[in-house]
Amino acid sequence: MNKQLLIGLIVASSFALSACGAKKTTTTISPTPATKMIEMQAKDRPYISLIPRADGHELKLKIDNIPSSITQIEYEMLYSAKDNNLEIEKGVGDTIKVDNRNLFRDLLLGTASCTNGCKYKYDEGIDSGTLSLTFINNKGESTVFETPFALKSAADFKKDGQIALPIENVIIKSSPAGKDFYILMKNFGLPQGVTEAKAAYSLFSSGTSTAKVISTTPEALIKNDKTTFVGDYILK
Repeated sequence: MNKQLLIGLIVASSFALSACGAKKTTTTISPTPATKMIEMQAKDRPYISLIPRADGHELKLKIDNIPSSITQIEYEMLYSAKDNNLEIEKGVGDTIKVDNRNLFRDLLLGTASCTNGCKYKYDEGIDSGTLSLTFINNKGESTVFETPFALKSAADFKKDGQIALPIENVIIKSSPAGKDFYILMKNFGLPQGVTEAKAAYSLFSSGTSTAKVISTTPEALIKNDKTTFVGDYILK
């Protein structure tokens, strides 16, 4: 065989084999433009609610009293769930274009398949997590708020006698009855009528529990409405 022809066949075979192999692709991700971080004044901070559904499988995120300068809000909620005794980190997040001073989103603790009617697979074993919110104004400046939250059923609440945020060293003791679910979190904004405080903590319920506060840690954590343990607690 002609020597030049033999070399040509070898080269052609090499390209053919290369084409049949797995192709390696490189994806270039453009970084998100950095924004200037600013501190939002206490009087301008939105009030945040995280309210559990009656079965505890969905949380309603409500953001009220949003400043008119805010044009966009990014949210992310992370939590740990259990699957066959394995702890798995789960999360949900999105970006909201703000066109109202009050808005809400339903955050499903699980997955939904709605191809032909909706079928749900709920995450189990959730008792805490973290909520992060980024508020972006019309100048491209941003303010970040992050808070831990605790999720508890009435049965577990009554068994433990309390709900707590260990990172914040906050404990609220009570003994609720029924089948409600409860969430305790640090709030970004202050409750209506409160103009100054070191911190505010909010306890939300899926129902209308009338159980009363037994005690709080720290003792300086004050609740104005004593008729129920659900509501806002102020640290002055």
